[in-house]
Amino acid sequence: MKKRLVALLTGTLIAVSVLSGCGGSDQGGSTAEPAPAQEEESSAPEAESEPETEAEAEPAAEEESASSEEKAGGDYTIAVMVKDSSTPFWRYLVSGAQEAADELGVTVVEYAPMEAQSLDEQTKQVEDAIQAGVDAICIAPVDSDGIVPALEKANEAGIPVIAINTKANGAKIETFVGIDNEAAAENLAQYMVDELGNEGKVVIIEGNPAGQTSVDRVAGFTTILEKYEGIELTVSQPGYFKRDEAMTIMENLIQANPDIDAVLALNDEMALGAWQALDDAGMTDDVVISGFDGAVEGCNAILGGKLKASMDQDAIGTGYEGVKAAVEVLNGNTVDEWIKIGGTVVNGDNAQDYLDNFAAHGFSE
Repeated sequence: MKKRLVALLTGTLIAVSVLSGCGGSDQGGSTAEPAPAQEEESSAPEAESEPETEAEAEPAAEEESASSEEKAGGDYTIAVMVKDSSTPFWRYLVSGAQEAADELGVTVVEYAPMEAQSLDEQTKQVEDAIQAGVDAICIAPVDSDGIVPALEKANEAGIPVIAINTKANGAKIETFVGIDNEAAAENLAQYMVDELGNEGKVVIIEGNPAGQTSVDRVAGFTTILEKYEGIELTVSQPGYFKRDEAMTIMENLIQANPDIDAVLALNDEMALGAWQALDDAGMTDDVVISGFDGAVEGCNAILGGKLKASMDQDAIGTGYEGVKAAVEVLNGNTVDEWIKIGGTVVNGDNAQDYLDNFAAHGFSE
């Protein structure tokens, strides 16, 4: 039988079972300690009982079937593991996970490293979730290779693993829920090249090079940029998906070589960090910038003229579909190997539509 779980706070995790709105999760942590399993009652008749007739046996069979269906419906606890506790993108994703949990009658427990992009913390959180006896894990790996040993432990424990947003390069993964990062990056890069008129000097601000998400987006960008003789990729440097890192990168690049026409950042946070550095240098009128998230702040930045474009990742949908897939697997159903979502370039023509959708889910600025 499935075990009911009780979330306990610890000093190393962030665990939130009910989330709403755009607020960050509490600092701290949790593991869920399994409650004692209930003993199953024997359905065998006592020795002195008279044999049931066929007609008498039918209601018992129907009752057993109903019981099986109730169990299959789930009293599940699903760990949702993201890369940090504060970036709005992950707040959207966890909110989508909670929406699915509310609809399906399951419990979501959030795990997020206190230090953003920390493989050590995320590895420990996977191990803690296994120890707690969660029924399934939905994870956005910080490091697509480095997280594999921890996920293999989940496999050994019989806990299904769903990769969300970022792929894992090993272990048994039931499905990947997320955007086609390489194809999406190609579409966004093509949009930006068109805006440049097929020529100009371009900077790429990468994410975390250890994550498959960053690898695929950089590959998509460079595939398009290399097609144009008039486009020069001057620098491609990791900013680890952090706004302050991207700002520092741009400040250094401006000092070394202020001849920049475009910045392609791998998320909206870094795009806005780059914009701040360029604004401080009085260069925002000369440089076009794109992000990658289609988040609320990014959409507002597009409408405000700070960013030229972004890429819709459908963070809310990623969390929603991840939990939904986990429940399907727990109920013994088959899911697609890759559940693709997002992939539309966000620009001045459709940014308001995305803001309206976020508002419908309780997110606005």
